[in-house]
Amino acid sequence: MASTAGYIVSTSCKHIIDDQHWLSSAYTQFAVPYFIYDIYAMFLCHWHKHQVKGHGGDDGVARAPGSTWAIARGYLHKEFLMVLHHAAMVLVCFPLSVVWRQGKGDFFLGCMLMAEVSTPFVCLGKILIQVSEHGRVREPDGGGTGKGGTFRVAAKGSGPFVIPPSPLAF
Repeated sequence: MASTAGYIVSTSCKHIIDDQHWLSSAYTQFAVPYFIYDIYAMFLCHWHKHQVKGHGGDDGVARAPGSTWAIARGYLHKEFLMVLHHAAMVLVCFPLSVVWRQGKGDFFLGCMLMAEVSTPFVCLGKILIQVSEHGRVREPDGGGTGKGGTFRVAAKGSGPFVIPPSPLAF
């Protein structure tokens, strides 16, 4: 949605500094509540994930639910860059676009909004990593012998390249 709004604003501006489009101010005012809601929704997903048995830690070991503060610290530790991005958009970019810009430069605002077109591809990358993580054949002991078996087969000369399992766990 942001990339579509950015495209509309950018293509409608004939003069890159002085032209204005109503969508540039309307979209920035729409985006602030969205970013605040998104931070809260991501925290709720993280919190509910830790309430489910077997999803307490990144190592797969079930843990007690813990306090809300402990879960919030874990959420900030795991999703720090995403929370920082959302907070910066609300606390820095919105005031800059409304107060400092004074209606000028809608073309550039539209160009910045078009950068959001990459978001679905980033999400697709995360999904593909999760599929490749969960699609591997696991040994009954949690994968320990499977990883050792991979390196044993590689040591016997099954191929020149060995791709170890990804350390990323989503």
